[in-house]
Amino acid sequence: MSRLDLLRSLLRGAAEAGAERLGGLRPVAGVRAAIAEVRARRATLTEPMLTAAISGAVDGAVGTTVSLRGGQIVVDLELEGRAPLSLGIVPELARFAPRGAKEVVFRVEPPDAVRDAVAREVVGALAGAIARALWGPILGPRPAGEHALVEPEGGRLRADLRTVPAVRSTFEGSPLAVALEVISIESFAVEDRALRLRIALPLPT
Repeated sequence: MSRLDLLRSLLRGAAEAGAERLGGLRPVAGVRAAIAEVRARRATLTEPMLTAAISGAVDGAVGTTVSLRGGQIVVDLELEGRAPLSLGIVPELARFAPRGAKEVVFRVEPPDAVRDAVAREVVGALAGAIARALWGPILGPRPAGEHALVEPEGGRLRADLRTVPAVRSTFEGSPLAVALEVISIESFAVEDRALRLRIALPLPT
């Protein structure tokens, strides 16, 4: 059995065991979507997708604009009770290891924004959207305000995708947890007004 066949079998078995873990999709639809993403080895996040993810996850945000240009995710926030905040977020590094790290690292402009709690919320929401782009058909329903835990790392911000609630619950008890270990990010960057993920898989094309 090839590795692709093995992953297909895993996804089908998990879907049959509990379709509700696929976010309310019917089992066949969920498996087809997962296999299509796996074989394409890519995922894309657009400006509207990121705007929706960030605006729903930042406390006190009354207006959110996201634009993807110049290699950056540019986020402009209107905030209740404080001055507006403008951030340039640059994808820098993805760290994935079997039974280990599932992290994405960003450089933030201005650099002192790494100490800003709102900037960390923005990056956490961005990481939640990345987790959905990478593993979406495998995860359960998307809650409002989904985000990852973010911590400073030197002059950068590091988000742990394992702390996204739907990812954590999958790791803790779903047969699909093995698929989370197999599907990872090879690289990610802002290109052509989209955040593009190249998916790494130990599978044949």
